[in-house]
Amino acid sequence: MQKYIKNFKVAFLNDANSYLIVNQRSKKAILIDGGYNANLILDYLKNNNLDLTDIFITHFHHDHIVGLDYISIQTNANIHIHEYDYEYLFDDNVNGTQNGQKVDFTNPNISFKVFNKDLKLTINDFLINVIHKGGHSKATTFYEVDDQYLFVGDTLFIDGFGYHKKLFWDATNHPLKNMFDKTCNDEIFFESILSIGKDFSEHLIYPGHWKEGFKIKEIIANNNHPYNKLK
Repeated sequence: MQKYIKNFKVAFLNDANSYLIVNQRSKKAILIDGGYNANLILDYLKNNNLDLTDIFITHFHHDHIVGLDYISIQTNANIHIHEYDYEYLFDDNVNGTQNGQKVDFTNPNISFKVFNKDLKLTINDFLINVIHKGGHSKATTFYEVDDQYLFVGDTLFIDGFGYHKKLFWDATNHPLKNMFDKTCNDEIFFESILSIGKDFSEHLIYPGHWKEGFKIKEIIANNNHPYNKLK
């Protein structure tokens, strides 16, 4: 198998997903998100003689970015992130430091590729469409790979949606309320979810948590899924 996707999960964070996209022929890899999985990912790269060239961040939340600073330093991989979320990598209130994690994206050895528009890239013989959506965070970005895989961050899950502002309307003391009030737009969030069914109906979907590699038709077939109430 020349190309494959290796998944790493963090059970204590609602099965948070990290995705290593590997070109076996060139022995090069790309990482999409990677929170709390630095050592596992680095061990996998070493044991399989893989060169990590690039890291793509779907959004800035700590369960997707803690440890990416360390991975980048160890591998010299570029970190790609939309400019709207770039600033939050350095904000101790939201980047994982508030949970007791050591996060330091100020290291000068980290190479950032900050983008502010949709892009079409070819990296390690993978075709990557960088699609800014917003909603869940200001910069939430979908990554379409080889016209068949769609990485959607915390928007659509097999059994529901990601967190959004409405969930915290009455939760005045919830630790996430301030962050979602500041960085989430519910209207854009739901538009981004509907776009998956509209524009990527045949793609395999890789979300930020829980089950991966499903199609939108599985969600449509589930009458209890909230997606079916959006239309």
